Amino acid sequence: MRMPSLLLAVLLLFAHGASAQLLQADVVLPMPPRSHGVVKTSALVEPGPATVLVKARNLREDAVVVDLGFRYRLPRDFIGLDELIERIEVTTETASGEPFFAAAVDAQLIPLNPNRVPLLYRVTLYRPPQEPYAVRVRVYGNYE
Repeated sequence: MRMPSLLLAVLLLFAHGASAQLLQADVVLPMPPRSHGVVKTSALVEPGPATVLVKARNLREDAVVVDLGFRYRLPRDFIGLDELIERIEVTTETASGEPFFAAAVDAQLIPLNPNRVPLLYRVTLYRPPQEPYAVRVRVYGNYE
């Protein structure tokens, strides 16, 4: 009788931890169909001042490389909480918004510390050939 109760408590603990992860950034980059097209943008990693820089570059006619750079800069005398990055989802989508290819980075709650080194990731995905498409980046995590 004690074992099912213990198992239930452990499952609830993991369920609570997983549900605490929030969508903090949802970035969409419209991409040109031509080879070697490059698009870049930056966005806040909500709700704080951390930012993600997204740069997508077409490779030939069938792939795209996506570079992600996470930075967290604060004024010197300001106390900030660590930003915890849990998961990063990168997808290519057709012009009509249908998913084409996807990848996920399991960051395992890596901390993005204020005024420290940036976190850098690179993902290569297939893309829809010969048509405009979009790259979507979603960042999940929370503040410590």
